Amino acid sequence: MKTIVIGGGNWGTTLAWLLSMKHGNSVSLWTNSQEHAVEINNRHENIRYLTGVTLPDEVRAVKKFTEAVRSDDIIIIAVPSSQVRCVAAGLKAIDAYAPIVCASKGFEHESFKTMSEVIADELPHVPVIVLTGPNIAREIAERKPSKAVLASKDFATVARVARQLKNDYLTFEICNDVKGVELCAALKGIIAIGVGIADGLSLGNNFTGLLMTYGLREFTQIAAFLNISPKTIYGIAGLGDLIATCLSSESRNRRFGYLLGNGADRDSALQKVGMVVEGVQMAKTIAELENLNIAIPLFAMISKIIFEPNGHLPNAFIHCLTNYKVN
Repeated sequence: MKTIVIGGGNWGTTLAWLLSMKHGNSVSLWTNSQEHAVEINNRHENIRYLTGVTLPDEVRAVKKFTEAVRSDDIIIIAVPSSQVRCVAAGLKAIDAYAPIVCASKGFEHESFKTMSEVIADELPHVPVIVLTGPNIAREIAERKPSKAVLASKDFATVARVARQLKNDYLTFEICNDVKGVELCAALKGIIAIGVGIADGLSLGNNFTGLLMTYGLREFTQIAAFLNISPKTIYGIAGLGDLIATCLSSESRNRRFGYLLGNGADRDSALQKVGMVVEGVQMAKTIAELENLNIAIPLFAMISKIIFEPNGHLPNAFIHCLTNYKVN
């Protein structure tokens, strides 16, 4: 049995490293280019996205879609949300029908579908399991303990995958609320961007406390509209992931927000982060819910700061929180 991780970014590389720790587990890390694969194999390190972490011989990088996949392998997709449909279509093209673990977070903006739904569109007969939770890649790569959720309606497959993925640093909860955990994973990034903006504006911990409180309130309102179970919202896939993303200096969403608060425009902030910031795309998607009579002034304000920057928005951001009305 082999584990295939698609995505040579920091999360994909961390998962490949993590899963190789189990004795006898061979891991294939699929990258976008042959050049990147050769670089990783020669250095035993992904210097582009996960510097300082040595990859063992059990991890071998290859250009994606250039090797065969057996039905008893496990495929983990860990690419930006915008690439998930293309990856799923590529797997279909090479007749790869092994179980898929989706570690990508976000929505497809055009269809408002979750990542597991996107994969199911392309590979309707393949079992899909969602992996999510408070999982900052760098912390896991530094052997700091964490926990994740594996969500699936297929209990037999998720049980088998959980046994295969079992390791000393990342343990798993099993649940069947697939869409709920995916929605939570996508929503939390917007609040983390807001926390970063507040930090960049040096507004202090009191203000950040307000932001996270009202952000969680709007999180639950959106979740209720989308029929997410409260158990999921207040579990590790919801509140746990939200807290980790808001507090961690390694969070891309928070770093992006911090740069905005420091005066950077959206494009330069994204360039400085150097990796995809999923909360940006999700902010655009969720902002459209305002048209459905859902009261989400904080989410809407964060979206405006991202997509409609002007010199008055920092003051508007402060006003939004300090004059927040709770109905």
